Amino acid sequence: MSMLHDIYRDILAFVFHDTCVICGAHVERGVHRVCMKCRYNLPRTLFAFRPDNPVKEYFDNHFESVNCASLFYLKADNKWKRALYRSKYGQEWFIARQLGIMLGGELLDSGLYSDVDIVVPVPLHWRKLLQRGYNQSNYIADGVAEALGAKVCRNALYRRINNPPQAGQMIGERWDNVDEIFAVRRPEKLHGKHVLIVDDVLTTGATLCSCARAILQAAPSCRISIATAAVAGKLARRSR
Repeated sequence: MSMLHDIYRDILAFVFHDTCVICGAHVERGVHRVCMKCRYNLPRTLFAFRPDNPVKEYFDNHFESVNCASLFYLKADNKWKRALYRSKYGQEWFIARQLGIMLGGELLDSGLYSDVDIVVPVPLHWRKLLQRGYNQSNYIADGVAEALGAKVCRNALYRRINNPPQAGQMIGERWDNVDEIFAVRRPEKLHGKHVLIVDDVLTTGATLCSCARAILQAAPSCRISIATAAVAGKLARRSR
């Protein structure tokens, strides 16, 4: 997607959306598009403030990470889960950007992510990107990078294989499904950098681990952190 295309979408969102993207209540136009009530009721993990949190411990079993966090727990059926679905499949990409702003704000407040150089969203395969029209992780990454004062590199990673969706697959199948499907463009841009990989939901961690391994293989001197809007599944239950 072009920069002009993204700017056009941002303008449309600013002009036509003055309601909370979660519950629909009126909000004043500005940076936040989530009302105070929804922000207060967000089931936060507060992992960003804990360098030894369960998500960090989980990823350290697969690769050496710097910091890892998820903004909130994804419950079985609530407004936040429905909002994530809309951001991914309902053309409501502006929800993803708002989640990125909230996630980035928490990472900034923690002080643990102040040295992040580059924010890298988990990429879609180009065929899926054409079909959907956008990648919600790009907009989450934009919000996070804006808060941290870091650069976004949407094209650092690419998906070599148009793999089947992870949803509905067993844990072992999820890991096999994303094994070695990512590759790095211009690895010299990542050498020696602190790279924050961003996605919408952490379930098994298979996709994020595959991304991290691809980056570390291409640029071994870089450092990797992970951040997602939500954490779900067994990992979320184990964390609470």
